[in-house]
Amino acid sequence: MQQITVFKLPSAVVVLSVLLSLFITSNVNAQQISAKIECTSCHDPEVIPKIKAMHNSKHWDEMIKESPVNNEGCVACHGDSQTHAATPTKIKPRTSYGPRWTSSIDEQNNTCLNCHEKTTTHKEWRAGKHANEEVTCVTCHDVHVDVDPVRVADTQAEVCTVCHKVQKNGMHHFTDLIDKNPPCSNCHNPHANPKPQLMMLENRSLGCRNCHDFKEMQLSSEVSLKAKNYHLVMQHKDRTCVDCHLGVAHVDTDNFAKLREGGLSSMLVDVFHPGQSDGDWLLEEHPGAQALRQGRNCRQCHLGDAKELGKVLAPEGVIASVEADVAVKKMASAVQFTITWQGSKNDSSLALMFDNGQVDAFAKGGCWASCHGDLPGMGRDRGLDKTKYLLTSLKQLHSVGFASVEHDKKTLDEMTANGEFVELWRVNLSEGKFASLQRFMVLDERKETDPGQLTASATFANGMWTVIINKAIADEVKPLIEGNDITFGIAIHLDGKSGAEHKVSLPLTMSSDGIDTDFILQ
Repeated sequence: MQQITVFKLPSAVVVLSVLLSLFITSNVNAQQISAKIECTSCHDPEVIPKIKAMHNSKHWDEMIKESPVNNEGCVACHGDSQTHAATPTKIKPRTSYGPRWTSSIDEQNNTCLNCHEKTTTHKEWRAGKHANEEVTCVTCHDVHVDVDPVRVADTQAEVCTVCHKVQKNGMHHFTDLIDKNPPCSNCHNPHANPKPQLMMLENRSLGCRNCHDFKEMQLSSEVSLKAKNYHLVMQHKDRTCVDCHLGVAHVDTDNFAKLREGGLSSMLVDVFHPGQSDGDWLLEEHPGAQALRQGRNCRQCHLGDAKELGKVLAPEGVIASVEADVAVKKMASAVQFTITWQGSKNDSSLALMFDNGQVDAFAKGGCWASCHGDLPGMGRDRGLDKTKYLLTSLKQLHSVGFASVEHDKKTLDEMTANGEFVELWRVNLSEGKFASLQRFMVLDERKETDPGQLTASATFANGMWTVIINKAIADEVKPLIEGNDITFGIAIHLDGKSGAEHKVSLPLTMSSDGIDTDFILQ
């Protein structure tokens, strides 16, 4: 008897179940596609080189299972950013790496470590030196470029020496041999303990052997017998060159650590031509914008750079920088600032901006925290009739399609009462003599106030100006707060010049114990 196969029509429940499943699947796929389209509809890889570079990188390699392109694309690193997509000029992506917005250090690093912590090279990052110094992965790495400079031997030092400035002079300070220097990572592990012994044990002192050949040294008449015997011991796998030659690679003490030693009563400070850099640019477009937003001070990257910055920024024929001797001293009831520089009797003023630790932006950027493109005469002037002001006075910052909006008067008054402003003191000079002292409060604008307990004097002799400013510790306008670090910056107007013709310092800091500050109050 022939068997007949009977096909039954599916029940309504089954049909609905299948259709619903298909709908959900297609909707999920549509959402995934939509997420990618939403990003590239603004961040067009054919228009924006950084996006195109990302699409050409390993992060966008579909052959790598763990790559972001196979795990939600942009969302894998930037998080669900639907609110940003809806209002891109006002709301940041969920996780942002700058330059305009920035997420917390932990949020940024955790995103990277979600994948990279599984690798042997990054598994010790959280316990490493850079992590303890609150450096982020993107401080050194740029994944939106065709080639990440810090991962290339020839360009790695350009990234490292942004902070580690002494190494700009090359190994042993042989500047003519810089091109032959080994990459920093031959001796230092940036993702864990950077002490050279550890890496040199692993690679048999590869950084040294880049130039020094053991066999040639054993045959050389210029190497002593004692040294040759030591070099024979060096052949053991538990020995490195720096067991004996400790610190020989970077002998100059004028390096990044000098900033952290601090605690001086006086120091020479280069005040330099500031160009047209303003607060908006520093926090949005400046290559160090993210570092500033995360709490770093300008001098932590630009220590020793002031003269060079002046040369780059000053127009032809304009003095690039001036060296000033700055001293601070704690008196019985006041703090005394003494600033001395070589100038002419036509120098018109010495200005000092001051904060007692209540304005975070000023602690990071110094005088630049109050200098903006809205200032009349500056290159990025947007037509506002403004003098100096702090970005914190704005409820809404200027952005594409949106004008800046100030806080209302009540809020500004509350900020002023809470001390959320900085002071500007100007010692006016005339014909080699002290002329007058002006005192200003800077928040939504520069407002002149009575000098009150603030006093100043100035003398000019043998081509040298000496300006002394005394501020009462219990000053009624902005008293010193026990435990708070003080930030200040100075500016000198030379030869009667005004406006952007002045020379300015990077932020300077002082504290009662001198720990991690330039000056100590004692």
